[in-house]
Amino acid sequence: MTRTRTRITPPRNTPTPVTVVTQEGVSRTQILIWFVLVGFAWLGLGAIVFNGVWPIDDRAKQLFLAGISVIVGMLTYVPMEYYFRARGLAMRGVLGLFLAVQIILYVPTPTNSLLWLPDVPVYLLVSMAMYWVLSTLCVPVTYVIGQLAFRQRARRYDVRRAWRQASEIGLMVVGLFGLFGLHAFTPLLIIPWILMIVIAEVLFLSFIEPPATR
Repeated sequence: MTRTRTRITPPRNTPTPVTVVTQEGVSRTQILIWFVLVGFAWLGLGAIVFNGVWPIDDRAKQLFLAGISVIVGMLTYVPMEYYFRARGLAMRGVLGLFLAVQIILYVPTPTNSLLWLPDVPVYLLVSMAMYWVLSTLCVPVTYVIGQLAFRQRARRYDVRRAWRQASEIGLMVVGLFGLFGLHAFTPLLIIPWILMIVIAEVLFLSFIEPPATR
């Protein structure tokens, strides 16, 4: 009587597929066209705000200028939110740009230190607008820098990393503005503040793993 031996092969541990975030359906030509349109829109808005091209002495013109700032913000940030799939980026950017335009046109420049109570609301409004605008505008910059600096695929396509680093840039500038408001804008305080932000980002990169992407 012949016995048949059955050899059982253990299943192989196949590596889990890694997900990569890709922006499908967006060509370089479309990005270039968007970049040119946004550039002209910001130049036009800057000419109106800083050069006094558009007078703001009546209600209708004020509303028109507010609408222009909202349109420029949506043209800038809505495509960015779609491309990077970063929820909330458009709202923060549009509100930041709208608030910045209103502050530049209608809020008087503070003349005293940040510790002077009547000027504290002005410093807070400027800091809020500055943070929102910078933390959203810097997202593409930090994303591209990550593409060039990192070799790990998940790091390169990590949008959360790009948004975190952009937020750190906004926080760094707001902190420098606070030092300026305190009349303490000296290298003895500027350098440690910048080093704190850099060290915090190094720790984030060391301890926070990028999400799995497809």
